[in-house]
Amino acid sequence: MVLSLNDLPEEILHNILLFCHPCGSAALERTAQRFRGVTNEPLLWRHYCQSHFRFWAREHDMQAKLSSAVSTVDWKELYVSRHLVDSATGRLLDSILTSQTGRIEKFRSVVNFGYDAKDTLLRNISIDSDANDYLARRYYAEALLTCLHRSIAIPEWVGLRNDDAVPLVNALGAFDLFIPKSGFGNFDEINGRMDEVLARLLLEYPDIHNLSPRERASAIARYLRAHNLTGIEPGREYHSLEHNFIGIALDDPEHNSLPLTSAVIYCDVAQRIGLTARPCGFPFHVHVIVIPPTGYDVDGNMLGIETRGEPIYMDPFRSDKEIPVSDMRTQLDFLGASPVEQSAVLGESKTSDIVLRCSKNILNSVQRIIQAPGAQSIPVDVGCARYAALWSSLLLSSPLRPTELRHHLLWFMELLATDFPSDIYLVEQFIAPIFRNTLEFEHIMESLHVIRAVDEIPKQLKRRSTEHKDVSYHVGQVFRHRRYNYTSVIAGWDAECGAGEQWMMRMGIDRLQSGRHQSFYHVIVEDRSVRYVAEENVQIITPDISELPPTLVAVAGRHFKRWDAVTREFVSNITDEYPND
Repeated sequence: MVLSLNDLPEEILHNILLFCHPCGSAALERTAQRFRGVTNEPLLWRHYCQSHFRFWAREHDMQAKLSSAVSTVDWKELYVSRHLVDSATGRLLDSILTSQTGRIEKFRSVVNFGYDAKDTLLRNISIDSDANDYLARRYYAEALLTCLHRSIAIPEWVGLRNDDAVPLVNALGAFDLFIPKSGFGNFDEINGRMDEVLARLLLEYPDIHNLSPRERASAIARYLRAHNLTGIEPGREYHSLEHNFIGIALDDPEHNSLPLTSAVIYCDVAQRIGLTARPCGFPFHVHVIVIPPTGYDVDGNMLGIETRGEPIYMDPFRSDKEIPVSDMRTQLDFLGASPVEQSAVLGESKTSDIVLRCSKNILNSVQRIIQAPGAQSIPVDVGCARYAALWSSLLLSSPLRPTELRHHLLWFMELLATDFPSDIYLVEQFIAPIFRNTLEFEHIMESLHVIRAVDEIPKQLKRRSTEHKDVSYHVGQVFRHRRYNYTSVIAGWDAECGAGEQWMMRMGIDRLQSGRHQSFYHVIVEDRSVRYVAEENVQIITPDISELPPTLVAVAGRHFKRWDAVTREFVSNITDEYPND
């Protein structure tokens, strides 16, 4: 005898539906009234919410929902709302891939979904290379996700600007949210990693809360040093860009970090076990100042009710030992610091000052990379790191330093236009008001208007015709520069040099063998830069994709769908501009 679903008990039906797609359960509900109960069971839809979606926007308060009685939440409605976001995000991404026009507003629509869009984007980032547009899909899904992460990071610095109480680890962790593949997308994830550090510390020091402030301070330093959670491994380049990021320091097995980052890790752990610990912005090196509770000294001895005990200083980057304040004053005397300056330097630093110090460290590391290109493999996206540093500098720098602000604004607007145009709404909201009633404000608003106009206007078609017969190469071909030997891919062309007269004079274009009246190509270079190259400098190569620099393959998705293993070229995704290539 063959049983039908109608003959099965609801308990068995429930277990079967747990392995079905939610759409199957919804379809079964519509077949007969008999199935309406089992297909609307809250436990079933809670399971679907948990199994189909890992990331949830904070407003859902999923932890509270999951810990409450299952009947108090409309789990089916919650699943349906997330399913709709998933579908809408997918459609917007498809539209971004289809056309170069109107991408800014599409980015904004996805970002407005918040963390609810993250599962969809991660699914597209990990799409198989058999997909027809895998390079473009991966590139733009990652660009959307990083844009979403930035929209979470920036308000934290805005809070600092407004004198809000922003946790130190959040203020520094915001830099990590700018970095693709950093492993962190919000502050809960960074704080979760710090929770893990604290849990392991408590396993080794279960009675640490019973120790005096001085003993606790030393125990924390010993633990962090013993487990390589502070400092830099011998032999590593001190100024390496990745050493500036607290999330990377926590995530990487070697945990390398600059003194500032090591100090913030130390302070966060100390604060979690009841110590008042803050970074101390000593010249050329960041220490930690540990302040005993009012009415006690650092050894736990009682003082007068309103008496504040003397602080102690730690250097978690270098040592697990207490640093005598006399040694620090000797160094300050050598530097010529006055008593007033010494008091300021030996006090606790403002969180905004620590962020600014970190941004300067990042810009210094970036400058070293620019001055020595190719000298090292960089695990951190240099452009994104520089962009993060400029954001924090513009938001937090003192208006009493207008020259520095103007320089940073110039670099910032250039990066925005070339690499981060999707952020113009964040710039309108947070950067432009800083410069209101200044000449820079008008320049910012005009630049944003131009960026938006360029995004909204359809690209001018460049069809191949008889007047383009001398354009020898096409979009997607890979070449090596004859003079500078870098590897690039062609992303556009002009029948002759289309740059301005000043640029041609500066670059010596008329001194080239064929001068300005030869084809010129817009190219993406292996260092992620975009350049303009004369045809006489193009030497076409036909490598296997495994022979190409990984950075070039990653950034190729900006203009290309996939790699063609037969022709050994990238397949264009900009046919709305170059339809014959």
